[in-house]
Amino acid sequence: MLSNHQATQGDQATADKDVGVIEPATTADLKHEPAPQPDPNVRCRACSHAITSLRQAIEVNRAHEHTFRNPAGYSFHVLCYRRAPGALCTGTPTTLDTWFSGYAWSYALCQECQIHLGWFFQGEDEFAGLIATRLLRP
Repeated sequence: MLSNHQATQGDQATADKDVGVIEPATTADLKHEPAPQPDPNVRCRACSHAITSLRQAIEVNRAHEHTFRNPAGYSFHVLCYRRAPGALCTGTPTTLDTWFSGYAWSYALCQECQIHLGWFFQGEDEFAGLIATRLLRP
């Protein structure tokens, strides 16, 4: 029969052989993963569908952001984007009550949930004017 001391010594020898010696890591051993980048997409607040990106933000009439009131008295805070590929253009373009002189407007709807996001404007060029409160921005 083994004494407690002999059994402990044998168990430790087996453990040392199984585990081995652990060497400290060097900087060459470490994997450098890039820090996660924030999502650059501007998304529909209702369903989170990607509508456009921050890179598409533009200035129209010297500003990216505008506040307008429509003939019914509703105010809209609008952000301008060169492209909004996640939005559907619907309706016949009209210049009636346009907020941007020389541009016809039609509705911009989310492709995913069809909520009204703003308007597409067509004139000497094209852009989307999207309602700030209906978007999730990074």
